[in-house]
Amino acid sequence: MYNDTERIAPGAEPLLSLPSKPWRLAVLVPGLGSRIEQWASLRARLAIEDDFGDGNVVWLNFEESTGIVIPPLEALATRLRGRVDAEWAKHGEFNDVVLIGHSLGGLVARQAYLQAAGAVRGEPGSEWASHVSRIVLFASINRGVDLARIPLGNFFVWVTRKILFFPHFWMMDVIRGSNFLTNLRINWIRHFGRLVKGQEASECWPDGRLKRPPLVVQLLGEQDGVVSPDDSKDVLAFPSGHYLLVPDANHRNLHRFDQARDLEGRYAILRRAFVEDFADNPTKQSAVRRVVFLLHGIRASNIDTWIEELKKLVIERDGEHTAVRHPTYGYFTAARFALPSVRRKNITKFQDWYTEALAECPTAEFNIIAHSNGTYILGQSLRHTPGMHFVNVILAGSVLPTHFPWDQLKGQVGRVRNDRANRDWPVALLCNALRGLCMWDIGTGGFAGFEGDETLEVAYYNGDHGEVLRPVYQAALVDFIFGGDLVRPKNLANSPGFYRQLSNAMPYFAVLLVMAILTGMGCLIFQNGEFHPYWLLSSVLAIIVVYALLDIL
Repeated sequence: MYNDTERIAPGAEPLLSLPSKPWRLAVLVPGLGSRIEQWASLRARLAIEDDFGDGNVVWLNFEESTGIVIPPLEALATRLRGRVDAEWAKHGEFNDVVLIGHSLGGLVARQAYLQAAGAVRGEPGSEWASHVSRIVLFASINRGVDLARIPLGNFFVWVTRKILFFPHFWMMDVIRGSNFLTNLRINWIRHFGRLVKGQEASECWPDGRLKRPPLVVQLLGEQDGVVSPDDSKDVLAFPSGHYLLVPDANHRNLHRFDQARDLEGRYAILRRAFVEDFADNPTKQSAVRRVVFLLHGIRASNIDTWIEELKKLVIERDGEHTAVRHPTYGYFTAARFALPSVRRKNITKFQDWYTEALAECPTAEFNIIAHSNGTYILGQSLRHTPGMHFVNVILAGSVLPTHFPWDQLKGQVGRVRNDRANRDWPVALLCNALRGLCMWDIGTGGFAGFEGDETLEVAYYNGDHGEVLRPVYQAALVDFIFGGDLVRPKNLANSPGFYRQLSNAMPYFAVLLVMAILTGMGCLIFQNGEFHPYWLLSSVLAIIVVYALLDIL
């Protein structure tokens, strides 16, 4: 078995007896359930190459990513970054660093690199990041795992969170659109964008070397059932990103060229990733300068009339340089919105949509018009993904609380326009009722307005939850998205009238309703003064089944 830090050649002399100092550090991060021994054949073969030959390389094996019980991936990446820091100090620096990651290990290696490069908020950076010349990814799950492709995937997540009470199981990090993956992909795109600009401007590192982004190679087996070629848009968005298909290989044995039917053919491809030079990937420069998201809310979908009407207006305004994205998470009822775990479920979908759009248009500015539950998805995403940026934001019928911390999101959002209607019952009544049940993540910001002066308040439209999005007001919304001045409609009401008092009463009404339901259940369970365990069990099971069906489906 290989030691934690070792020479590549079996039986080599200890490092201290080498006549010359190794110039390369190779960092190997295996995937889940893998073992260092499985890499022995590839490493022994690479030892024949000059760049990885005897005396030239020190291998750092990071095995903490291989077990079932591991910490969150952010913490795992921090450990890896610290281990590389220690090797860097112990050997008196290296001339070159190569990062190698397989499957989940690819995510850990990428995040550790971003931390060391100072591309993660709050991380000061490490010197070795500027010496990383190559990042070799073996079927790295760059976009994450799509739960829809996994049998009972949503049920597994529900059991993990609700039954096992794991607040943050590491597998949540690899779900497509998770906070960890979204931050990683956004930071990656922005960091590599800066490196490309620095290279074009002939900028230098502090030691005088010319800046250039590391070469990144994603190797993928043709029989891989976990990762697809389209899952690496963020990696391939830049000239230094490359993709190699490995025949007769799957997700688990991609690196095991000793198990291939054509050993030399498999090694020839793997060798390219490690030692050969690549011409710049001819990435197409996107003409898109502006991306506009249209995000629907409850009891709606992306085919709603207002979506198509706003899209048409945006395209008419500047269809050549503006891309409109209007993805859908399907029909979403008010009952499902009332369940915390259900309304949070679509956050990951939106975060995945955002990173995919950013990978396709890395230099574009982003704007959004969000309605109802779409404003909740947007607000929660902004709070947990610091790299998410929007220049112009329009909130219609917002379900965010009045104290939502817009002041803490400076730099992430530019102008925020909050349009409110005076008969918006989902916001004024339902959201305030749910707050009476201690659901503090939602509120009446779309009815009562937001606290502070960070938002541009537009109130009150004479109408219900969808009044703001009627055709008569759409031109002004589009003009705001394109950077125009805020223009308030002339027919706004001064007050919401009796809806204000009705909204204020809803928390008390919700508490009384819950108490009435519990009282009714108690009467059934203790009929005639006797305890009836059957009714207790039936009541509890009924609540669990209804909640689970709304949550899982």
